[in-house]
Amino acid sequence: WGSAANREWLAAGGKAESITQNCSGKHAAMLLTCVTAGWDIDTYLQPEHPLQQAIAATLAEFTGGPLLGTTADGCGAPLFATTLLGLATAFARLTSPANATDSAEARVAQAMRAHPFLIAGSNRPTTTLMRAIDGLVAKDGADGVYAAGLADGRAVALKIRDGAERPLAVALVAALDHLGATSGIGTDELAIAALRTRTILGGGEPVGEIRPAFE
Repeated sequence: WGSAANREWLAAGGKAESITQNCSGKHAAMLLTCVTAGWDIDTYLQPEHPLQQAIAATLAEFTGGPLLGTTADGCGAPLFATTLLGLATAFARLTSPANATDSAEARVAQAMRAHPFLIAGSNRPTTTLMRAIDGLVAKDGADGVYAAGLADGRAVALKIRDGAERPLAVALVAALDHLGATSGIGTDELAIAALRTRTILGGGEPVGEIRPAFE
């Protein structure tokens, strides 16, 4: 939930364990799916498992496939590769106003919009932006990946080439600026403005700034 919660957990005698790491909710959902479908739970992380095959098929459908490869996430789950265009396509489908309100993608988007804290936790740009822009669905990922979908079905995906996290929010806000999504009714322009640049500190003093280098 954030660095403060992490410190509180450790101070209370907690320790690092799988149930407290960021991906534990994803794994709980995977296991619930397996139990519901009657699939084996001991091998649910294997790429050939019916669960992972179903996930891969869904990703290929949403991204316009085919998927480019499979590796392993830091939490041990299969990690399926796509292109930035594929990722943006998936988020566009997730947030498209053409979705039936009871469709699976509409329900996912509605849940994310209703509970942005559960997507990224405390004091994270993703949480701030989802609260600041009406209808936005966004998710950052490992190695400098960010994707966002707007309520009108437009979407953006980006990748920081060296995998750094620090420029992510600045780059995404610049892209959302380009789409005209960061001002007007339903936006918290002050909250968004705070993410347009990022001050770099050295010894507690400002020594530089991250700002977008594209228009």
